[in-house]
Amino acid sequence: MKTQEQLFREALIAVLPALRRYCFALTNSRPDGEDLLQASVEKALSRWQQFTPGTDMDRWMYRLCRNHWIDTVRAQRPQEEFEDDMMPDHEHHNPEALTLSQRSLEQLQHRIGQLSESLRMVLYLVAVEGRSYQETADILDIPTGTVMSRLARARTRLANAAE
Repeated sequence: MKTQEQLFREALIAVLPALRRYCFALTNSRPDGEDLLQASVEKALSRWQQFTPGTDMDRWMYRLCRNHWIDTVRAQRPQEEFEDDMMPDHEHHNPEALTLSQRSLEQLQHRIGQLSESLRMVLYLVAVEGRSYQETADILDIPTGTVMSRLARARTRLANAAE
């Protein structure tokens, strides 16, 4: 029979891929995102008794991660460079298409990086993670209407930047 701590650790491992993406979205930097992920996991492991079994591990971890980001890492300016090793490997595509695709991704990443943190987080949680407005509101501890407003503003700014 598994202990509560073992069940907690298994749930934590299951949420790590999504949490890694969330950390990258928060920091807008791969190295800073990895540091934030590690610090958040360390904090979660030291506070595993505070987790209420039966609740959503991912929401708990997102909130823990976001609070850690606000408390300790936010003062560092996020880097706006796009790392080539994050690009998918498309060796079978023609070089022109790959170059255009890569350039488009770099431009989109740059535009998203220009958004304020509040707009970027809502956009990430809804558009990338597929969270509902209510889940996003719960994770960010804001009203659902604010989620919808920020998402609309983020989409508008990205569309206007593309013109």
